[in-house]
Amino acid sequence: MTTLDLNILAKYPFLKGAKEYVASLNLTPAAILNHPIYSTGINMAKLRVLDALNGRINPDMGDKISMELTILSYAIARILVNLTANKSIISKYAEVEANQAYEFMRTEEQDVIDVIMEDVGLMIRDNSSKNKIKFTEYLRLSTALARQNPRWKLVNRVVDSGYVDLGARADEIPLLLREAIRLKIIAPVTLRGVPDRFRELANTIASTAFGGPRELDIKEMNKKALPPCILGMLASLEAGNASHNSMFILGTFFIGLGIRIDDILKIFSVFPRFDEDKTRYQLEFLSGEKSTINYSCPGCAKIKSYGLCTAECGVKHPLQYYRNPPGGRTG
Repeated sequence: MTTLDLNILAKYPFLKGAKEYVASLNLTPAAILNHPIYSTGINMAKLRVLDALNGRINPDMGDKISMELTILSYAIARILVNLTANKSIISKYAEVEANQAYEFMRTEEQDVIDVIMEDVGLMIRDNSSKNKIKFTEYLRLSTALARQNPRWKLVNRVVDSGYVDLGARADEIPLLLREAIRLKIIAPVTLRGVPDRFRELANTIASTAFGGPRELDIKEMNKKALPPCILGMLASLEAGNASHNSMFILGTFFIGLGIRIDDILKIFSVFPRFDEDKTRYQLEFLSGEKSTINYSCPGCAKIKSYGLCTAECGVKHPLQYYRNPPGGRTG
C-alpha cells in the first residue's frame, strides 16, 4: 500500500501505512499546535474520542486535506485516550474504532483485507478448503468473543496439530480481524513530550466520558460543590451582565452534570433578558440534540483565558471540582 491510498488510510488509520504517512508530515505534537492547517486535527481528535464514547465515529472522507486530518486525528486521539489513564475510556474507544473498521471492511476489496490482516498479524492457514488459525493466536483473539457467544469457547472447536479449525462460517474471520484491530488500538502509546494542551483535552474527555453521569434532578445538585467560577458566572447571569463565554460555560457545565434541559432553563431564567425558546434551542444544540456534536465544558485553562476564573482551586476542570470538591464538602 502506498501513501497515495489516502482514502484507504483514512478508513483504516491504525495501519502501518497511516503511521508512516503521519511521520512523513514531519510534525511533532508541539508543532501541530501552531500549524495553520493541521492544528485542526487536535479538535477533530477530541471530537473523535467523544464520538467514540457515544458509540459512533464519523470519519471525514472528503478531499485530500480532510483525509489527512482524519488520519492525524486518529493518531492524536490515541494519545488523548491514553493520557486519560482510564481503562474504560481506552477500552470503549478501541472497541468503537474496531467496529467502524469492521463496517468499512464489509464492502472492501479482498486485496485491502489481506493488507489489513497482515498488518495486524492475523495469519489464517488455508488447508484443504478449511480455514485454520494457530492455537495460541486463537486464544488471544477469542477471549472477548467467547464472553459474548459460547461458540468461540475452545471446548466447542476442533483442534488439530496446534491449529484451531474455524469451520465454514463466513463471518468468523472478519470477527477475528475486528478483534485483532481492537487489540492493536488498545495497546499503549508513547506519551513522552506530549504538549500540555493534549493533557488538558484528555482531562476534559475524562470528566465528560460517556456523556457524563446519570441524569440529575436539579434538586439533587450539590450547590456547595459548585466551583467558584461557576458561582461567579451565575451571579453575573442574575445581574444581567453574563458574557457569551460564560453562558456557554454554564450551559455545557450543567449538561455535563447530567441535568435535564428543562431544569437548566430554570437556572437561566434568572437572566433579565431570558428568552425560553432561544435558550432551549441553544442548550439542545450544545447537548447534541440539535447538532452532530456534544459540546463539552471548557477546562480551567480556557476559563482562565476568558478571564472568568475567580480562584485557584487546584483542579483542571470545573466538573472535576464538583465531583471531587476540595476538602470533601458535602451537601
